[in-house]
Amino acid sequence: MVDIANRLKTIASSDGWLGGKLAILLTGFALTAMITIISLLQPSLLQKADLFVYDQLLTSRAVPAPSADPVLVAIDEASLAAFGQWPWPRYRLAMLIEHLQAQGAKVVALDFLMPEPDRTSPEVIRQERRRDRIDNPVLSAANGADSNSQRLAEALANGPTILGYFLKFENTATSTTGRAPPKVPDGMVTTRLAGYRVQQATPSGQLRSLPALTGAASAEGFTNAQEDIDGTLRRVPLLLTVDGKEYPSLALATLLAASSERHIQIADEAGENILRWDHRRIPLDASGNLLIDFRRSPPLTISALEILQGKLPPDSLRNRIVLLGALATGLGDLHRTPLGKPISGLAVHATIIDNILANSFVLRPGWARGAELALVLLTGLLATILLSSAGFLVSSLLVTAGTLGCYVASRTLMVSQGIHLSPLLPMLTLLLVGSVLSLLKYGIEARKLRLRTQDLLNAQDEIIVSMSVLAEARDKETGGHIRRTQRYVEILASQLATTPRYAHLTRFDIELLGKSAPLHDIGKIGIPDAILQKPGKLTEAEYTTMQSHTLIGSEALTQIVSASGHPEKQYFLNYARQMTESHHEHWNGGGYPHHLRGEEIPLPGRLMALADVYDALISQRVYKKPYTHAEVCRFITEKSGTQFDPEIVAAFMARNEEFLKVAEVFADPLE
Repeated sequence: MVDIANRLKTIASSDGWLGGKLAILLTGFALTAMITIISLLQPSLLQKADLFVYDQLLTSRAVPAPSADPVLVAIDEASLAAFGQWPWPRYRLAMLIEHLQAQGAKVVALDFLMPEPDRTSPEVIRQERRRDRIDNPVLSAANGADSNSQRLAEALANGPTILGYFLKFENTATSTTGRAPPKVPDGMVTTRLAGYRVQQATPSGQLRSLPALTGAASAEGFTNAQEDIDGTLRRVPLLLTVDGKEYPSLALATLLAASSERHIQIADEAGENILRWDHRRIPLDASGNLLIDFRRSPPLTISALEILQGKLPPDSLRNRIVLLGALATGLGDLHRTPLGKPISGLAVHATIIDNILANSFVLRPGWARGAELALVLLTGLLATILLSSAGFLVSSLLVTAGTLGCYVASRTLMVSQGIHLSPLLPMLTLLLVGSVLSLLKYGIEARKLRLRTQDLLNAQDEIIVSMSVLAEARDKETGGHIRRTQRYVEILASQLATTPRYAHLTRFDIELLGKSAPLHDIGKIGIPDAILQKPGKLTEAEYTTMQSHTLIGSEALTQIVSASGHPEKQYFLNYARQMTESHHEHWNGGGYPHHLRGEEIPLPGRLMALADVYDALISQRVYKKPYTHAEVCRFITEKSGTQFDPEIVAAFMARNEEFLKVAEVFADPLE
């Protein structure tokens, strides 16, 4: 039964498998489970970190330069300087569109809204003057007539043109009751195959251009773009469902208008949302968004000023897709991108068109989330098993190699295939599990080391006491002397440490002084028994021999210190040597063996001098009766400055009651 109990105790200890390796394994498994749960909850901090990693991967992707389509026509600072502030009169926009059509543009898309009448139109000006009662003009116009908008409508109707509009999702959206739904490109057919499901909000309203303009344009496309949680634009919807019907974005509507292929299929293929058009397979995310594959260089951009002034060579835009928008500073919308620089909404539409025409996509597969969770579990479990028994260097190499491997593999997928598989969670798992397990292993090993060190210290203390007892065993009258003087020295040293002069004494120093005390009479082992055990008074010659025990003990300890190879590090033995050699020296120089005086006497010797005398006086011997505590205190006080260090006497008087308790607790048994 005892053997079984000992085995169970060993297993439960930190040195045993249960307390050591099993604790490490359980901790690693728990950390892996925690990261898995966090990944399922997707807190905002984790989402932002994941998006940051995505941006780094996308930035490293080698993408081609923008293609010839589309071309941006910008209403820029030069155009405004030449023709005046924005918004321009719509007849000027009509002229611009007519110039583009004359250049052979395949389709022209306008990335701005015109929901109100043109206030620069003569008819509108007359209506406003009449409303404000400025005058009573003779000329009149039909209510709501706007010749500038009508002029623009005629230009829009002359060729394939697309107008942008905005879908609102707030409850305060502009009502569109009574208006026809947005116009899609002629012949557009959207086939939703079985299994296709997307998570999209339902629009509550629309902000569109005037009916006269939308009716004249070939089609309309929404311009909505939803930024991610960190304010960066990474994805846009290509189709949105309104009242059960799919409507294209401005970019997709422009592509459809420029092509004879108007049939679209949306389907779930092996867990991935796919939009098929014109032999192209366009990947969408779970919300039906296209991840934009941003270009490092901007698309070809021409100033509207060049178009209106006729500076562009003929047919420069033949069969080209043209996007028209306001790009002057302060006009239009700007979006922050993963590449770090803001770009206009017009450039975003151009990039989408370029991605589709070039078949250049970033794919977030439907199985990506599950694969990332599986990688978390796999890396966490493998790391836990491997790191549970590996050393620090091997553990560091494994964690570093695993973390870099996850990132490099994810980067390779993004660069070569355009597939985004986030390495963040597996990397976090490796780093967290590796760090925590390393700290845990360090703690376990540190505890083992402390226990082993404590065992060695205990063994050392036992050896010291055994050596002292060996010497004292020959003196039948001093059985408890070792324990008492050890505690006296500790009391005196701790009291001295409270004074400014001895504030340098640390807890470590005090412990070493106490442990040194048992060796102060180790030299008595070299004194003949006839002298050491003599019951009566010693002769002068015998007393001289007895005095030699200080040198005998000092010499023995000196040899031990020298043999250690590092005598300067043997604080304990040096304290013991000083105490052994000088504990019979007197403050006034009247002691032995070297007749040292004052602070020439090492502190350990001065401490033991008082402790040794106190114990000798208060203890009963065959040749004398014990002194009372008060008598001993009086004797020591009288000897202050002659036999004893006055500061040590003061320390004794401050704690003398503790001396008495020690003497009573460790008193020698009466025979």
